Amino acid sequence: MNAFVEHHKNSIQFSYRCFDRLLLNGLIQPFQQPERVLGFFNAYREGKRVTRKTLTGIADQFQYWLKKRSAKWGRTDS
Repeated sequence: MNAFVEHHKNSIQFSYRCFDRLLLNGLIQPFQQPERVLGFFNAYREGKRVTRKTLTGIADQFQYWLKKRSAKWGRTDS
């Protein structure tokens, strides 16, 4: 069982899949509008063109950071 489910098991009354989609739909709704995503990149990524490679690079950086942070905290499970 993952840490989120373990911590919130008494509050969750359903099973879920694709937790990222729950976050996107519930917390980051504006980022589902393309013009807002482009506005974000213009403001925080020096207006660089949004490509699949750009988004993959960001996701890879986050995964690298998360693995390093997890190891530092002594968590090695995925």
